[in-house]
Amino acid sequence: MSESLIVYKANNHLEASSCLSNLLISEINKSKQDTFSIGLSGGSTPKITYSLLRSDIKDLSKIIFWTVDERWVSKDNDSSNQKLVNSIFSDSEARILEVEYSGVSADEDAKKYSSKIRDNIKSFDTVILGIGEDGHIASLFPGTDAVNEKSALYVSNEVNILSKWRVTATFQLLKEVKNVYLLVTGKSKNEIVKTIMNNGNTPANKLINERNQTFLITDQ
Repeated sequence: MSESLIVYKANNHLEASSCLSNLLISEINKSKQDTFSIGLSGGSTPKITYSLLRSDIKDLSKIIFWTVDERWVSKDNDSSNQKLVNSIFSDSEARILEVEYSGVSADEDAKKYSSKIRDNIKSFDTVILGIGEDGHIASLFPGTDAVNEKSALYVSNEVNILSKWRVTATFQLLKEVKNVYLLVTGKSKNEIVKTIMNNGNTPANKLINERNQTFLITDQ
Protein backbone atom coordinates (compact mmCIF):
# COMPACT_ATOMS: atom_id res chain seq x y z
CA MET A 1 0.00 0.00 0.00
CA SER A 2 1.24 3.49 -0.83
CA GLU A 3 2.47 5.38 2.22
CA SER A 4 0.49 8.39 1.01
CA LEU A 5 -2.83 6.53 1.37
CA ILE A 6 -4.58 6.88 4.73
CA VAL A 7 -7.35 4.32 5.25
CA TYR A 8 -10.46 4.61 7.44
CA LYS A 9 -12.17 1.23 7.83
CA ALA A 10 -15.92 1.20 8.48
CA ASN A 11 -18.31 -1.68 9.20
CA ASN A 12 -20.93 -0.66 6.65
CA HIS A 13 -21.96 2.03 4.18
CA LEU A 14 -23.78 4.18 6.74
CA GLU A 15 -20.78 4.17 9.05
CA ALA A 16 -18.45 5.04 6.17
CA SER A 17 -20.75 7.89 5.10
CA SER A 18 -20.87 9.26 8.63
CA CYS A 19 -17.08 8.97 8.97
CA LEU A 20 -16.59 10.99 5.80
CA SER A 21 -19.09 13.63 6.87
CA ASN A 22 -17.34 14.00 10.23
CA LEU A 23 -13.94 14.38 8.56
CA LEU A 24 -15.30 17.10 6.29
CA ILE A 25 -17.10 18.94 9.10
CA SER A 26 -13.87 18.96 11.09
CA GLU A 27 -11.99 20.34 8.11
CA ILE A 28 -14.58 23.06 7.54
CA ASN A 29 -14.61 24.06 11.22
CA LYS A 30 -10.82 24.42 11.26
CA SER A 31 -10.78 26.60 8.16
CA LYS A 32 -10.15 30.32 8.62
CA GLN A 33 -11.10 31.15 5.05
CA ASP A 34 -14.13 33.20 4.04
CA THR A 35 -15.17 30.42 1.66
CA PHE A 36 -14.63 26.66 1.58
CA SER A 37 -14.90 24.66 -1.63
CA ILE A 38 -16.06 21.05 -1.90
CA GLY A 39 -16.05 18.99 -5.08
CA LEU A 40 -18.97 16.56 -5.32
CA SER A 41 -19.26 13.38 -7.37
CA GLY A 42 -22.41 11.70 -8.61
CA GLY A 43 -23.84 8.23 -8.11
CA SER A 44 -25.69 6.67 -5.20
CA THR A 45 -22.66 6.06 -2.94
CA PRO A 46 -22.20 9.62 -1.59
CA LYS A 47 -25.89 10.53 -1.16
CA ILE A 48 -25.99 9.81 2.58
CA THR A 49 -22.83 11.83 3.12
CA TYR A 50 -24.35 14.74 1.19
CA SER A 51 -27.51 14.61 3.27
CA LEU A 52 -25.44 14.64 6.46
CA LEU A 53 -23.44 17.61 5.23
CA ARG A 54 -26.66 19.42 4.32
CA SER A 55 -27.86 19.17 7.92
CA ASP A 56 -24.56 19.39 9.82
CA ILE A 57 -22.60 22.22 8.20
CA LYS A 58 -23.23 25.18 10.49
CA ASP A 59 -22.77 27.90 7.90
CA LEU A 60 -23.59 26.77 4.39
CA SER A 61 -23.26 30.32 3.09
CA LYS A 62 -19.46 29.97 3.10
CA ILE A 63 -19.55 26.71 1.10
CA ILE A 64 -18.94 26.54 -2.64
CA PHE A 65 -19.87 23.25 -4.27
CA TRP A 66 -18.35 22.29 -7.61
CA THR A 67 -19.15 19.23 -9.68
CA VAL A 68 -16.35 16.72 -10.25
CA ASP A 69 -17.72 15.27 -13.46
CA GLU A 70 -20.93 15.27 -15.42
CA ARG A 71 -22.51 13.11 -18.05
CA TRP A 72 -23.01 15.35 -21.06
CA VAL A 73 -26.76 15.65 -20.60
CA SER A 74 -29.07 18.39 -19.38
CA LYS A 75 -29.31 18.85 -15.62
CA ASP A 76 -32.93 17.69 -15.58
CA ASN A 77 -31.88 14.29 -16.95
CA ASP A 78 -32.16 11.52 -14.36
CA SER A 79 -28.56 10.43 -15.04
CA SER A 80 -27.18 13.92 -14.43
CA ASN A 81 -24.74 14.29 -11.55
CA GLN A 82 -25.62 17.97 -11.39
CA LYS A 83 -29.25 17.04 -10.80
CA LEU A 84 -28.19 14.99 -7.76
CA VAL A 85 -26.14 17.83 -6.31
CA ASN A 86 -28.92 20.34 -6.89
CA SER A 87 -31.57 18.07 -5.38
CA ILE A 88 -29.78 18.18 -2.02
CA PHE A 89 -28.23 21.64 -1.89
CA SER A 90 -30.11 23.99 -4.23
CA ASP A 91 -32.47 25.23 -1.51
CA SER A 92 -29.61 25.92 0.91
CA GLU A 93 -27.41 29.00 1.30
CA ALA A 94 -24.48 27.21 -0.33
CA ARG A 95 -23.22 28.40 -3.68
CA ILE A 96 -23.37 25.78 -6.45
CA LEU A 97 -21.15 26.12 -9.49
CA GLU A 98 -23.11 24.19 -12.08
CA VAL A 99 -21.77 22.44 -15.15
CA GLU A 100 -23.76 23.98 -17.98
CA TYR A 101 -24.97 21.80 -20.85
CA SER A 102 -25.05 23.53 -24.23
CA GLY A 103 -26.06 20.52 -26.31
CA VAL A 104 -23.57 21.77 -28.92
CA SER A 105 -20.05 20.87 -27.80
CA ALA A 106 -18.86 18.88 -24.77
CA ASP A 107 -15.37 20.25 -25.36
CA GLU A 108 -16.56 23.86 -25.18
CA ASP A 109 -18.66 23.11 -22.10
CA ALA A 110 -15.58 21.66 -20.40
CA LYS A 111 -13.56 24.79 -21.23
CA LYS A 112 -16.32 27.03 -19.90
CA TYR A 113 -16.49 25.09 -16.64
CA SER A 114 -12.71 25.30 -16.25
CA SER A 115 -13.00 29.08 -16.49
CA LYS A 116 -15.98 29.19 -14.12
CA ILE A 117 -14.27 27.38 -11.28
CA ARG A 118 -11.00 29.27 -11.74
CA ASP A 119 -12.91 32.56 -11.56
CA ASN A 120 -14.94 31.59 -8.49
CA ILE A 121 -12.74 29.37 -6.32
CA LYS A 122 -9.75 30.73 -4.40
CA SER A 123 -8.51 27.32 -3.30
CA PHE A 124 -9.67 23.77 -3.95
CA ASP A 125 -10.14 22.58 -0.38
CA THR A 126 -11.79 19.18 -0.59
CA VAL A 127 -13.17 16.69 -3.06
CA ILE A 128 -15.24 13.53 -2.63
CA LEU A 129 -14.55 10.81 -5.19
CA GLY A 130 -15.97 7.38 -5.80
CA ILE A 131 -14.07 4.58 -7.49
CA GLY A 132 -15.53 2.35 -10.18
CA GLU A 133 -14.95 -1.39 -10.34
CA ASP A 134 -12.39 -0.70 -13.08
CA GLY A 135 -10.56 1.79 -10.86
CA HIS A 136 -11.83 4.95 -12.57
CA ILE A 137 -12.28 8.18 -10.64
CA ALA A 138 -14.36 11.14 -11.83
CA SER A 139 -14.82 10.26 -15.53
CA LEU A 140 -11.18 9.31 -15.91
CA PHE A 141 -11.71 5.79 -17.24
CA PRO A 142 -8.77 3.48 -18.00
CA GLY A 143 -7.56 3.85 -21.56
CA THR A 144 -9.47 7.05 -22.34
CA ASP A 145 -7.90 10.27 -23.61
CA ALA A 146 -8.61 12.35 -20.51
CA VAL A 147 -6.29 10.18 -18.41
CA ASN A 148 -3.33 11.69 -20.27
CA GLU A 149 -4.40 15.35 -20.06
CA LYS A 150 -1.56 17.42 -18.60
CA SER A 151 -2.77 21.03 -18.57
CA ALA A 152 -6.54 21.67 -18.55
CA LEU A 153 -8.63 21.54 -15.37
CA TYR A 154 -11.63 20.03 -17.18
CA VAL A 155 -11.90 18.19 -20.47
CA SER A 156 -14.53 16.33 -22.43
CA ASN A 157 -13.99 12.57 -22.49
CA GLU A 158 -15.59 9.98 -24.76
CA VAL A 159 -16.61 7.01 -22.62
CA ASN A 160 -19.81 5.56 -24.16
CA ILE A 161 -21.09 4.53 -20.71
CA LEU A 162 -24.61 5.83 -19.93
CA SER A 163 -23.70 8.79 -22.11
CA LYS A 164 -21.27 9.06 -25.00
CA TRP A 165 -19.45 12.07 -23.57
CA ARG A 166 -18.52 13.30 -20.13
CA VAL A 167 -17.17 16.57 -18.81
CA THR A 168 -14.60 15.69 -16.18
CA ALA A 169 -12.05 17.11 -13.79
CA THR A 170 -8.53 16.06 -14.75
CA PHE A 171 -5.61 14.76 -12.74
CA GLN A 172 -4.17 18.28 -12.99
CA LEU A 173 -7.09 19.63 -10.96
CA LEU A 174 -7.44 16.71 -8.57
CA LYS A 175 -3.74 16.92 -7.67
CA GLU A 176 -4.33 20.56 -6.72
CA VAL A 177 -7.08 19.81 -4.16
CA LYS A 178 -5.90 20.04 -0.56
CA ASN A 179 -7.77 16.96 0.72
CA VAL A 180 -9.05 14.11 -1.46
CA TYR A 181 -11.48 11.59 0.02
CA LEU A 182 -12.21 8.31 -1.74
CA LEU A 183 -15.53 6.81 -0.59
CA VAL A 184 -15.73 3.17 -1.67
CA THR A 185 -18.37 0.83 -0.24
CA GLY A 186 -20.22 -2.38 -1.06
CA LYS A 187 -19.16 -5.95 -1.79
CA SER A 188 -18.91 -5.20 -5.52
CA LYS A 189 -15.95 -2.95 -4.70
CA ASN A 190 -14.04 -5.57 -2.70
CA GLU A 191 -11.64 -6.50 -5.51
CA ILE A 192 -10.89 -2.94 -6.59
CA VAL A 193 -10.19 -1.94 -2.99
CA LYS A 194 -7.65 -4.79 -2.81
CA THR A 195 -6.10 -3.61 -6.08
CA ILE A 196 -5.84 -0.04 -4.82
CA MET A 197 -4.34 -1.16 -1.51
CA ASN A 198 -1.75 -3.15 -3.48
CA ASN A 199 -0.86 -0.07 -5.54
CA GLY A 200 -2.36 -1.39 -8.77
CA ASN A 201 -2.35 0.16 -12.20
CA THR A 202 -5.61 2.15 -12.06
CA PRO A 203 -6.59 5.81 -12.46
CA ALA A 204 -7.26 5.88 -8.71
CA ASN A 205 -3.72 4.71 -7.99
CA LYS A 206 -2.32 7.23 -10.45
CA LEU A 207 -3.92 10.02 -8.42
CA ILE A 208 -2.80 8.53 -5.10
CA ASN A 209 0.78 8.22 -6.31
CA GLU A 210 0.87 11.80 -7.58
CA ARG A 211 -0.31 13.27 -4.27
CA ASN A 212 1.33 13.57 -0.85
CA GLN A 213 -1.79 12.33 0.93
CA THR A 214 -5.15 10.80 0.01
CA PHE A 215 -7.87 9.38 2.27
CA LEU A 216 -9.76 6.15 1.60
CA ILE A 217 -12.98 5.47 3.52
CA THR A 218 -14.29 1.95 2.91
CA ASP A 219 -16.32 -0.88 4.42
CA GLN A 220 -14.33 -3.48 2.50
